[in-house]
Amino acid sequence: MKTLAEVDRTKQDATGRASDVGRQLAFAGLAVVWILRDASGNPIGPTLVSPLLLLVGSLALDLLQYVWCSFIWTLFYNYQFEKHKSDEAQIDIPDAINWISYGCFWTKIVFLILGWGCIADVVISKWQLFL
Repeated sequence: MKTLAEVDRTKQDATGRASDVGRQLAFAGLAVVWILRDASGNPIGPTLVSPLLLLVGSLALDLLQYVWCSFIWTLFYNYQFEKHKSDEAQIDIPDAINWISYGCFWTKIVFLILGWGCIADVVISKWQLFL
């Protein structure tokens, strides 16, 4: 059996690793978009705008998630410290404190998957794979 604290640590580890891998995949996707760009003089062809925006959106949400977490947890800590005057106080953490962070997390994962799906579509149609 596991304690609830162990479950939370496991969840935190998994979401942290997913964020790290997602960030690497987003940067790799941007490199692939650069490689697949049109040779017509346009830096990015119309077929690559969607994956580019999705991958950049994923990175922006990644940053927003960590900025929001830093902001909200700092406010919460300062409020609780002023209230209890101790780092050892036992406090209840409201569920709502993480809603925006989780929303950013899951949205950036969806953007990443959609971005790579768009890249796959471009590659399949460009090189007529599976046709």
